[in-house]
Amino acid sequence: MTVSGRLFDGKSAKAQAVLLELAGDRLILKNEAGVRLGDWPLDELRDENVVAVKSALRVSVAGGDEARLIIEEPEFVAELRRLCPRLRKKRAAPPGWWKPYLYWGGGAALSVVIIFTVVLPLLASQIAYLIPDSTRDEIGRGARDYFINAIASRQKTTPEAVTCKSVAANRVLQRLVSDLGAAGDGDLPVTKVTVIRTKAANAFALPGGQLLVFSGLIDMADSPNGLAGVLAHEIGHAKYRHPTRLFVANTGVATVFSLLLGDVTGGTFLAAMGQLTVGSAYSRDFEREADRTAVELMQAAGYDISPMILLMKKISTQGGADKFSFSFLNSHPGVDERISLLAAAGNAGGPALTAEDWALVKNMCK
Repeated sequence: MTVSGRLFDGKSAKAQAVLLELAGDRLILKNEAGVRLGDWPLDELRDENVVAVKSALRVSVAGGDEARLIIEEPEFVAELRRLCPRLRKKRAAPPGWWKPYLYWGGGAALSVVIIFTVVLPLLASQIAYLIPDSTRDEIGRGARDYFINAIASRQKTTPEAVTCKSVAANRVLQRLVSDLGAAGDGDLPVTKVTVIRTKAANAFALPGGQLLVFSGLIDMADSPNGLAGVLAHEIGHAKYRHPTRLFVANTGVATVFSLLLGDVTGGTFLAAMGQLTVGSAYSRDFEREADRTAVELMQAAGYDISPMILLMKKISTQGGADKFSFSFLNSHPGVDERISLLAAAGNAGGPALTAEDWALVKNMCK
């Protein structure tokens, strides 16, 4: 019995018409002129159809041979099935078959790791300055609302209930950060302070100059200068765009493109903020930069920064620092190192607030 088939040689997409016949334990292939092209051992043939097709075979002859033979003559297909019981048996994998997958897969994984742990953090500062101010402001407002809603959800209350809205006290804090900013070198962002009612002792900056202060920090502060020092520290983060740089580095390329295209409220943004709520922390260099800025601003404004030392010690010993993103009191650099920097600044200067203004701030969330 001689039948027609189609041969794909594995090198081109064009099929070659062939004639097929059985000779003992071999399948003979010839071209249309009758020239013999080869003979394939029947016990080596395999059907490469992922799902078996009753009326057709897609035959290979060896694991390393890319040639495929398409046979659609029903009687011949049935005869091959009878003579080749191993048609549906998988071939044994050749030695070292896994090596290309390991090399290419490992290389791809390493590339991703390098991009996200080396390249993206290095580019984060440049990318942060590419994002327009209007977009960063919108990011900051969205992030502020995200955190307020998250805290309200924790406390099983409303966002309005966790936001301290004392007009007089908020005016005092806003004036304090404005004075600290004015004492700098003129390259400081406009900042907006929001105080959240929660026991955690924390404060952090968000993109666009948004500063969040937790009421637990105010409760723990014994003097206005301790709180002022923390605000100056956060202004330092805002000055060098640390929040935006951390946001870019931690949330990846997709979020960056989303932000550059103006999507600051969609699912990508919400997913990014969700990631940042889980243990995000500034680098050692970022924290040192913010600490140095705090000293510079407090001294330029004429405020004694030494009370900030006592506040930092209280937070570190009482476990007051919440793990809720951008934490003021991170584990690096160490508290002792940061206190040494503050101590070296001395205790020159006066109070950051009057007794009356400090009383307004201390009671703004009660």
